[in-house]
Amino acid sequence: MVDTNEGMQLGAWRLGIDPRASGSVIRSMTRVELPVGDALRIEMIEPASPDIVHVQYFIGTDAGGWALWISCHPSMLAAFEASLPSLTRPRDEDGGAQSR
Repeated sequence: MVDTNEGMQLGAWRLGIDPRASGSVIRSMTRVELPVGDALRIEMIEPASPDIVHVQYFIGTDAGGWALWISCHPSMLAAFEASLPSLTRPRDEDGGAQSR
């Protein structure tokens, strides 16, 4: 999860659903391609708090399913998503990048 006070670093991956997205309304659901694999992108808002947007990515890779989310002010979303193309696959036990 990326919070507005964490800067632009993606940090560690966590699996699951954004715990703060409970009760949110889906605004859009699209398929996107990221360097780490094809992904389902789900954008949600909280009706009681429209100044927070939640975007979740569910990514299919040969290494299994990955999930990430971004929670931020809508005006910051484009900047956070602009950093997604820099994602890389984790290294396997032999030091090579895992396959898609």
